Amino acid sequence: MRIRTLIVAIALLALPGLMAAQGQSKWFGLTWSMASPMQNSKEFVSDYSFRGLGLEWRQIKGTNSFGVSLGWNAMNEQGFGTQSGDQADLTGYQFRYINAYSILLSAHHYLGAAGHARPFLGVKTGTYYIDRRVDVGLWRITDNNWHVGVAPELGFTIPMAGNLQYESFYTAVRYNYALAAGDAPYQSWLSVDIGFAVRR
Repeated sequence: MRIRTLIVAIALLALPGLMAAQGQSKWFGLTWSMASPMQNSKEFVSDYSFRGLGLEWRQIKGTNSFGVSLGWNAMNEQGFGTQSGDQADLTGYQFRYINAYSILLSAHHYLGAAGHARPFLGVKTGTYYIDRRVDVGLWRITDNNWHVGVAPELGFTIPMAGNLQYESFYTAVRYNYALAAGDAPYQSWLSVDIGFAVRR
């Protein structure tokens, strides 16, 4: 909860400066982020998630950009099973959660001509804070770790017409890979982002 509050606070503090930036080379985006857990993450939580949010700032120069991305994905499932704790095995109806928060640096390359629909390729790297939790009856088992990770990305941006030519809809598919940290194995999931960007 403290990490979620910290990310929201950083985003709100950065927002006025990003929106006030002059010139037509800065991009601010807001996305709805969905996630499909993979590998170790899927063994812990297998359900597709529609809960997520992303904030992104990019500095564009020519056909390339660099920037910063903040994200949150929440994955969960329910079921009956046995969970091993430090000193006991708990059997019962389980609620499993993964909350993954990311702070990533990004670089992108854009194809096609400015002012038209354009695909882009990118890579993001930085840190993930991943909170995994299992609730069984009155018992809770958690692990929280900072992970170093990387996220290759493929996306598409579509500028709006008329007086809204500097606003765009965009979508991206990203493979998030967070290295093992603490007692937690590596975590991975596929994100699908749909959002809106303002370029100034």
